[in-house]
Amino acid sequence: MTGDLTRILTDDLKLPADQLTDDASLDHAGFDSLAVVELSVLLTDRYGIDITDNDIKNTATLGQLDLLITTKRTGR
Repeated sequence: MTGDLTRILTDDLKLPADQLTDDASLDHAGFDSLAVVELSVLLTDRYGIDITDNDIKNTATLGQLDLLITTKRTGR
């Protein structure tokens, strides 16, 4: 997982750092419905990328979420 995503999850969303591994599910990492919405808004504000709540919810792991964010940021 990239440092950018880790910082967002720990600093902005206040998720527990010890739960943030590439293979962790969103539930295991501490996501709730509010965290999903907040992450979507943060990604739009910070990076200008459009990742919907459903896009986030449809990722099985934090590693997949990180890949989705990276792909949207690079346009690939």
